[in-house]
Amino acid sequence: MSALDTQDAGATVTPLALERALWALRAYDTTALATTSDAGPHVAGVFFAPERTDDGIRLLIATRGGSRLHRELEADSRVAFMCSPGNASRWIQGGGIATVVQDPRMRVEVARRLIEHAAGAQAYLEGPEVLPVTIAVSWLKVVEVRDGPHLLVRFDP
Repeated sequence: MSALDTQDAGATVTPLALERALWALRAYDTTALATTSDAGPHVAGVFFAPERTDDGIRLLIATRGGSRLHRELEADSRVAFMCSPGNASRWIQGGGIATVVQDPRMRVEVARRLIEHAAGAQAYLEGPEVLPVTIAVSWLKVVEVRDGPHLLVRFDP
């Protein structure tokens, strides 16, 4: 893992940088999730929940089985995402690798943790054929002040 601040290139990730990134993510419960396939690029709005892991950060999301998002995640697990309050002063960009949760017992637990963070996801998760997905975050760019230093965190495999 490494954390790059625009004024501190090459620094290793610190617990403070990791907590700063998680704190920023916890301010949101929806994100624009980008995928790509032979059909072209695609963006879907999804509820999410951020979690700290032993290796960094992961996002929990859900998708409907057979949807375009599901098909594209199965074909190419690389994703990008962005959270923003709709102004140019703050936002978070990131990328990672998505994995559909296959274990039925874990699906219930992931759904519970997703709803715990993003209450609005409950109605969606109660629908038919919903599949929880984890995204192992590879990198994050946290912009807290447009003209200030940005936090760039990379999680090495």
